[in-house]
Amino acid sequence: DEITHGAKIKILPGCVFRASNPAIVGCEILGGILKPGYKLIKDGKQVGEIKQIQIEGKNVDEAKIGDKVAVSILGPTVGRQIDESDVLYTDVSGDDYKKLAKHAKLIQEHEKHVLKEIAEIKRKKEPSYGL
Repeated sequence: DEITHGAKIKILPGCVFRASNPAIVGCEILGGILKPGYKLIKDGKQVGEIKQIQIEGKNVDEAKIGDKVAVSILGPTVGRQIDESDVLYTDVSGDDYKKLAKHAKLIQEHEKHVLKEIAEIKRKKEPSYGL
């Protein structure tokens, strides 16, 4: 539970409910698992942290591929650090990446694919990420 899993989310156009303090947006989970407390990156740069996830007005502990959820994100302002239609990823540390890779048979294919994308993004700034 203390490991940050890989997740890829897309902010849905027309689903910005609050621009900041925290930003509240509708999004779709494109892959992986998203949980409160996970930090998010855009283009390799950290942009905020998931405060809460709701499905149909009810708080949930996680969201999975295909879910359409409302998330509150501490840190960014919509229109500045993040925008409608942006694709964001969870900020998986190098140590967490290694742990997940070591137990690859326990995670689903869509999360493996997301982890590979995160590694490619992170390696642009940190070539030894996850190695």
